[in-house]
Amino acid sequence: MLTYCYAKGKIVRLSQATVPANDLAILRGYAVFDFTRIYNGRPFHLKDHWARFNRSARELDLKVPVKLTEVEQAISDLLKKNKVKDASVRLVLTGGASVDSIAKGPAEFFILMDYHYNLPPAVFTEGARLITYELQRVLPTAKNTNYAAAVKLQKDLKKAKAVEVLYVNNGAILECSTSNFFIVKNKVIITPKDKILTGVTRQIVLRLARKKYKIEERSLKFVELKTADEAFLTASNKYVTPVVKVDEMVIGSGRVGEVTKELLATYHEEIKKECYS
Repeated sequence: MLTYCYAKGKIVRLSQATVPANDLAILRGYAVFDFTRIYNGRPFHLKDHWARFNRSARELDLKVPVKLTEVEQAISDLLKKNKVKDASVRLVLTGGASVDSIAKGPAEFFILMDYHYNLPPAVFTEGARLITYELQRVLPTAKNTNYAAAVKLQKDLKKAKAVEVLYVNNGAILECSTSNFFIVKNKVIITPKDKILTGVTRQIVLRLARKKYKIEERSLKFVELKTADEAFLTASNKYVTPVVKVDEMVIGSGRVGEVTKELLATYHEEIKKECYS
């Protein structure tokens, strides 16, 4: 993490930012967050991330104590204080200090800033591997902070040399631990629709893809991977990541597909358009 963050309405050192020990974020994992990136000093699709942050807060019945204008100013101040133009930003809203370990208290809002951490370049040219895990996330349509399974599975990811965990439930593909999942079949892009967190990057990629390809947002069965031509992930910190293997199953030809390559290039153009024009 970078040295300075935003907490309790001001810029402070990360080491000075605290929440009470009885905050529900600590006691019950009850909190929401959102994550976006800054390129060339400009937040990428911040309004979309802010809208999802507020939706997540409403789902957990939490009140966001700041306005978007305050967040924009805080991010600008943090960029100057941390002396960076490219960074990752995490907005966090906690359940607040609880008097009985279950009732909500006044929410704590803070903004963390960090460097960009990208996947190795070879992932985008050679493709990535996923491992599967049986899980339906709690309150999946809210970006809540309950990532216990994802944290626990980090050692399995490293052992398998995989980049993500693909969550499946009763034979259906849902999402990855920090990204959305897609397959391509006969030039049709298919992605799960329900019981998932709909990512902002997912939204952007679907909008761009609709200009050329047919899109199906629906239930996606795990067995459909066997006949998929391509597969890929989307996330703010993963862009459009090609997937060539799930567990021991090879996807399509085992090489990065042409549709995935095109969408990755188109997504990079979107970044240039918004942040470098």
